[in-house]
Amino acid sequence: MKASKVQRVPVTAAPLRQQVASNLRTAIIDGRFQPGERLKESELCAWTGVSRTAVREALRQLEAEGIVDNIPNQGPVVARVSPDEARQHYEVRAMLEGLTARTAAEKISEGQIKDLQKLKRELDRAFKSGSIAKVLACKNELDEFLMSVSSNSVIKGFVSVIRARLSYLRPIVLAQPERLKENAVEVHGIIDAIMARKPQAAWQAAVNHVNMGAKATLKVLEQLEAAAAHQAALDAEAALRAKRPRGRPRRDAMPDNPVGRVTA
Repeated sequence: MKASKVQRVPVTAAPLRQQVASNLRTAIIDGRFQPGERLKESELCAWTGVSRTAVREALRQLEAEGIVDNIPNQGPVVARVSPDEARQHYEVRAMLEGLTARTAAEKISEGQIKDLQKLKRELDRAFKSGSIAKVLACKNELDEFLMSVSSNSVIKGFVSVIRARLSYLRPIVLAQPERLKENAVEVHGIIDAIMARKPQAAWQAAVNHVNMGAKATLKVLEQLEAAAAHQAALDAEAALRAKRPRGRPRRDAMPDNPVGRVTA
């Protein structure tokens, strides 16, 4: 049996559908499933320890959120994102994360400022290491912390859906030249404004960070789409060549006959 990509669902009072959907969403955000990858019910049942009914309900919920696509003759797969969809997601995300940062700056306590200082040091070490995996792990921890400080469960729900749809692009974008350094500067700006309890500065820093991420992501998406279109054209040409009869030239490929056919 394959190693589990999804955590088992504990027996709690919350509906199984919500627990399974949450576990799947987290697995997609963490990159354990890739865009276009099939989500097989049998494997999900084995990994989560719940029934097919609960898994199907969870998949329908994620489909409604746009995280999963249901492909005819294939079944549920992790959704891909077009450049236009990504642009719209980032526009909404900028407002939500700006509001989160502003609210955190208004509500943060002295004890939480100390916790944030510790998170900032961890982020600095991650950025200096150059490890994209460490940076993403620390940024996820920072995001959860700021959501907790702002205490807005509605924003958290919307942001988690948007992040799930765009999560597979984050390591690709951070691998772009200079983007890791820019990211460090932008995140420092958000943290410093929150610790200084400057709501408007925190808002602006968070919105700027998301907009810069959007610019880098759209550039990557356009490159990926161009490469996919080129590969599709090559595949179509190869398929046409494979269908042509071997040993006989195509009629439209025959050269003009300079002599003329000889008839009996």
